[in-house]
Amino acid sequence: MPAQLTSLLHFNPMQASLSSKCNTASIPQKAWLTQQTVSDSPIGVFVEELDGWLQICLYLLHEQSKQQSVWGPYITSLPREVDLPLFWSEQELQELQGTQLLTSVEGYRAFFEGRFAELDAELFSKHREAFPKDTFTMDSFLWAVATVRSRIHSPLDGDYVALVPLADLVQHRRGGNSQWVPQQTGGLFKKGNALVVEAQASVGEGEVISMDFGAYPEEKLDSQVLLDYGTMDVDQNQGGFLLSLDLSEEDRFYDDKADVLESNGLAESSSFILRPNEEPSGELLGFLRLLNLSGQDSFLLEALFRNEAWGHMLAPVSELNERAVYQSMLEGCQAALDGYETSAEEDRALLSRVPPGSRKHKAILVRLGEKETLESTLKFFDDRIERLSELEFYQERRLKRLGLLDDDGRSTYDDFFKDGIA
Repeated sequence: MPAQLTSLLHFNPMQASLSSKCNTASIPQKAWLTQQTVSDSPIGVFVEELDGWLQICLYLLHEQSKQQSVWGPYITSLPREVDLPLFWSEQELQELQGTQLLTSVEGYRAFFEGRFAELDAELFSKHREAFPKDTFTMDSFLWAVATVRSRIHSPLDGDYVALVPLADLVQHRRGGNSQWVPQQTGGLFKKGNALVVEAQASVGEGEVISMDFGAYPEEKLDSQVLLDYGTMDVDQNQGGFLLSLDLSEEDRFYDDKADVLESNGLAESSSFILRPNEEPSGELLGFLRLLNLSGQDSFLLEALFRNEAWGHMLAPVSELNERAVYQSMLEGCQAALDGYETSAEEDRALLSRVPPGSRKHKAILVRLGEKETLESTLKFFDDRIERLSELEFYQERRLKRLGLLDDDGRSTYDDFFKDGIA
């Protein structure tokens, strides 16, 4: 075994630091635990059709069952308890009542339990020599899943998933001071790959090495970071609400609306992040207007307007359509707020009475972030619905482009008739 790999696998987590000279730490690819590692192992032939992350989960358990393993020191260093909400007690989960996070936790648990049942019936039971019953249990499977999912980050995720000793010790902080950067190493005739933990600014001695787990490859709320990684930055919390919208197949204009979305790079089911004290994005409002488009406004879906349809959705279409958009959001936000057992005011008071960073503290921050977002969004649409008469709709914009209305909305052809020209 290469000396560099040996030293990494016996690495003491307490000694993690960036190079004082170049503010980087480089981990060669031969020290990564990858799908190729699994493929070269005795279980490789049995799991080659599974997702990459799942292959690595099963490999961890397989190596754990061996008396001697090249990965033994690394696996031994992994915490036996992973602090994901997936492992919270029922009492602790009760603190998440009404939140999107609780729904996600329940969905994760159901998925992983179902996946284990499938694997046990279709794979483990048929190849017990490779998957011993006392090692491949539901509890151990959940531990492996949580361990892998909480230690993988972009760019080594998805189709290129890998566990990287040393690099996976980096902690989560919003706007962290480092990032993972893939790098090609070696000379002209000896090339290879490495993962570099690269500082984004000068890192002082004793400063914690951190990166933002919720920044890449796409923005994540605190609740999503907590769900996947079991952590959150309680000092710079970023609460919010993930709004998921679907184009109903029962919509009379389903095909036309789906075509408009597809031609503009949008899916029929899309999610939008809402944040407290931030206005909903123009893309979200456009999506809502398209979903609620009906009646006389549906002429914008005709082939003649198809290429411009999405552009029209980014501004108010008609008073009827805009009112439907606002009303749907008002009703949705209020229904979500009614699902919590505590109010935002009660949560703010509770925060000062629980230990910072505790599970209860994190749960309160999550649900408070959702409530503050919903209340802020509720106020936004409530204010907008009161000002509907002040908005400019499609027909007015069209007449202005034709020069038939001035900027104040007055007709430019009144004098045409008054002077008897017509």
